[in-house]
Amino acid sequence: MTEIAIAGTPDINTLIEQQRTVRPLRIAAIGDLHVKTVMPAEVVEDLETICEAVDMLIIAGDITENGRLPEIALASEFFAGIDTIKIAVLGNHDRRGFKRVAFRNYLEEAGIILLDGDARVFRLADGRVIGIAGAGGYGGGFWPDERPDIPTSRLTKAVGVRARRESERLRNAISVLNGDGIDIRLVVLHYAPTVSTLGDEPLLKYWMLGNSLLGKASDESNIDLVIHGHAHLGNQVGQTPGGTPVRNVAASVTGGPVIYDVRPNQQVTTVPVSDLVPNSEIPA
Repeated sequence: MTEIAIAGTPDINTLIEQQRTVRPLRIAAIGDLHVKTVMPAEVVEDLETICEAVDMLIIAGDITENGRLPEIALASEFFAGIDTIKIAVLGNHDRRGFKRVAFRNYLEEAGIILLDGDARVFRLADGRVIGIAGAGGYGGGFWPDERPDIPTSRLTKAVGVRARRESERLRNAISVLNGDGIDIRLVVLHYAPTVSTLGDEPLLKYWMLGNSLLGKASDESNIDLVIHGHAHLGNQVGQTPGGTPVRNVAASVTGGPVIYDVRPNQQVTTVPVSDLVPNSEIPA
């Protein structure tokens, strides 16, 4: 068969490139499930429905309440049945247990990719290339970058060292995503990178909820969206001082998994569950 070129019509390679860069990345995200003896029934039902219509699931830490193996075994058994790319970071509660290798093995067996100061790049079936850097993060506070310095809340040396170390681990992970050819770049944290998603959290707790160095690491690169949890009294929508979109997906804030469409150049849209259709039915 002879191919006929029609004037003004883009060739097939151009069409593929347009699809790859224009079609959004659709993600489901949730954090702070704090699983103890049962998976929350409403979350189970929502995730089973939602994950048929998304490109990936992001879990922003504190999957368990105490980091115990029976807790992660229960959660992992459920997540193993979710058929999509699954990305997670650890929260402070997940790190409470002592059998950390076994804890991580449960995640791996469930098909969950744990990011802990590293990054992964995915090429989706339609050609889009997605880069994700992740770390649990740490507290440390937001003074003086986003709040005036409060002498009574100054950090101990140990906390300051840990905050700097975690932000450097995140920065190193993000550096993997700085090359060409990646369409959308995400950062996943447990701790907050900005005060803009802390909502009704008490000011004196800010140092426990995140630190501004995490936000700076994200602002130094072309990150399209940062997702975190941990701030149970926070609000969903915020941004770093440099303008990078930030979303707090702690379950107590969102009420359940939330869906975002992410496009290049920091275009983020919340998608109502009622608008979801299976991935196979989304037009190119």
